[in-house]
Amino acid sequence: MKHSFGALMLFTCLYAVTACNNNPQKPQVTDPTMPVVEHVDSAAIKTERNKATALASIDAFNSHNVDGVLKDAVTDLVDYGDGSGMVFKGRDSIKAMIAQYLKAFSDTKGENISVIAEGNKVAVFGTWSGKFTGEFMGMKPNGKSYKYDDVDIFTFNDAGQITSHRSTQNGKLMWMQLGVNMK
Repeated sequence: MKHSFGALMLFTCLYAVTACNNNPQKPQVTDPTMPVVEHVDSAAIKTERNKATALASIDAFNSHNVDGVLKDAVTDLVDYGDGSGMVFKGRDSIKAMIAQYLKAFSDTKGENISVIAEGNKVAVFGTWSGKFTGEFMGMKPNGKSYKYDDVDIFTFNDAGQITSHRSTQNGKLMWMQLGVNMK
């Protein structure tokens, strides 16, 4: 009887160990409404990161935080504008241009902001407005306002840094609304 009880206990333990090893546990999901993620798409993660960075740059511009606008930009950043005018090269020269612009158009703001992204490009749509309240590139302020729709296009490197910026709106529309004759 003693041996049969010991054999029964040994058999029960072996059965339990074998059953546990042959039936691996699936990860427990604490919220049954949430899907179990089997594969993480690193391209999608980078795209979302780039969108967040572009929006943070726009938010910093709206807050008139010049350092924040270029916080995530490479030192050799290029700003092409709409392609019809000057190309600004280097984070420091672009930073100086942004600071001068925000000083001259002290209430500049972007509204109705939306964003799309694909690959290493992010496009931020918005309606921009401001009032000419300070001197800009030798031009005296006249207190007039501008408002236009624009798309800012950011290009990112693999590290998530902004390498270039483009816009779709020609600056002539803004200057025309401000009553400034740009030759």
